[in-house]
Amino acid sequence: MGLADIAKLAGLLGPKVLAGGDIAGACAKFAEKKNREHARAFAAVPFAERIVFVPQCMRATGRCRAEEKGAEYICTRCGGCSVAPIARRAMELGYMGLKILKGGSAVARHVEKMKPRAVLGLACQYEGALGIFECERLGVAVQFVPLLRDGCADTDVELEKVFAVLELTAPAPAGKDRKARAKPRG
Repeated sequence: MGLADIAKLAGLLGPKVLAGGDIAGACAKFAEKKNREHARAFAAVPFAERIVFVPQCMRATGRCRAEEKGAEYICTRCGGCSVAPIARRAMELGYMGLKILKGGSAVARHVEKMKPRAVLGLACQYEGALGIFECERLGVAVQFVPLLRDGCADTDVELEKVFAVLELTAPAPAGKDRKARAKPRG
């Protein structure tokens, strides 16, 4: 992370937050707070109006068969990495899509173009913080699941955490059967 990145984070999170020098920790605390703030709004959005953003670094180098298309990759569900089961589950639930983005700057473009009401983002702590800010700026409910480790290639995420967020739904109104709203996990 360069000085420009640190300056951008200081502008977004505030210099006091970054004063201790633990940038990843500051971003993680910020993301946890924002996940709590947005959880209810995210859960209230129907699956068909949600999208998943995945970083290109989750693709398995040498095994990935994703097709490059502009600022993104299209997952072919080859099974070479953990993107395939995420894409499969999102489609089973009826999500509007999953995008493998080449960079965090593509988040705003995709949100403005596709108009989702909710975004599930997977990324490193820094990119996650920036993505949360972009979604808030655009008025979109957001949830974030951090990668297990930072890096620019062959990263991964805890699938159970991702699936739990994918499946978040608002509680059924009083007197309604909540099970009727949930779709079985496949």
